[in-house]
Amino acid sequence: MKTDTYPLAVPPDLLGEVRRASEDLGLSMADIMRQSMKLGLPKLRDQLSPDPLKNIKPLSRAESRRCYQQPNREFDALEHHLAGLPSPPPETE
Repeated sequence: MKTDTYPLAVPPDLLGEVRRASEDLGLSMADIMRQSMKLGLPKLRDQLSPDPLKNIKPLSRAESRRCYQQPNREFDALEHHLAGLPSPPPETE
């Protein structure tokens, strides 16, 4: 198996954690770094996903009440107008 080597700048505090994990688990520091990346990449990808709606949590009951408690005449008029429009026919493939 061919491997590539990449220089990696590691802050001293993180390097200390890697060194301690290496000693505790009996693995080389390179193995610890590889396993850390392998285990952490799915979480990293999930948290930094470009999907803007993925990390939005729904409103709580208190937040919902606070948002919708006061009527908004402009929005209500728009909502009423849009509700009266005919819905487009479903698209066929």
